[in-house]
Amino acid sequence: MGNMLKEVTFLTVKNLKDEDIILPSKYSKVFENYANNLKVNLEDENVVFEDLYEDSTNVQSIVKQTNDNLNILHQSTNDARTAILNKDDKSLENIYNELANMKEQINFLQEELFSDSLTKAYNRKWFIHHYLNDGCFVEEGTLVFLDINDFKTINNTYGHLIGDQILKYFVNYLKKELDFSGVKILRYAGDEFIIIFNEEASKSLDIELLLKQIQDKLSHQKLKTAKVRNIQFSFAYGLSKFQKDEKLEDVLLVADELMHRNKKISI
Repeated sequence: MGNMLKEVTFLTVKNLKDEDIILPSKYSKVFENYANNLKVNLEDENVVFEDLYEDSTNVQSIVKQTNDNLNILHQSTNDARTAILNKDDKSLENIYNELANMKEQINFLQEELFSDSLTKAYNRKWFIHHYLNDGCFVEEGTLVFLDINDFKTINNTYGHLIGDQILKYFVNYLKKELDFSGVKILRYAGDEFIIIFNEEASKSLDIELLLKQIQDKLSHQKLKTAKVRNIQFSFAYGLSKFQKDEKLEDVLLVADELMHRNKKISI
């Protein structure tokens, strides 16, 4: 739900960004309208706050560990300066090992910051950081917008824990089927995902054929959990190529429309 709430907040702020004055009542009304459109249940405040608390705690942990690494780096710099002046090779070797270990930790923290906490797919932070500049693409490629069919029914029928397992399975399934260079999978919001094919992958792969094969293969699979047997689900997709400096909003609009057309066929 945290990702869905972020999407509602993003749409609300986007809608109101040109307003000179925003009263709380207007913000609440716009926020509620988007929440209803995206089928976000705001009545269960315990679930909402629990999800947001988990997300906030994760970010705070990353910030703390980053600050700790910065303090170590500052101290290591001072120690290295002293070791160089004293020609202390042993101390320099220890400092080198500390910095190598720090590099691994920083790489891990970056992965945490740029990954969705539930599915371990990339998140919107990664997408914005690597592919966008002021809402426009920094290079050309192909965007695929995916949506799990009737996911709300799955949650209502089997519960949110099973729903979460479906989301994690779906990401792992996509990663396995799309194990090609230049292909990245990110969780956009809720049960919506984006697959990015960079310029090289867009030219070397038959993306439309791949997606049809993946879609057909998944529709014939039956999943089992400890409590539920033979769960089946499917997804719809829309594909749109993008050019450098093209707006994400325009590309998503095309992909979303094509995804809804595909949904009529895939359900």
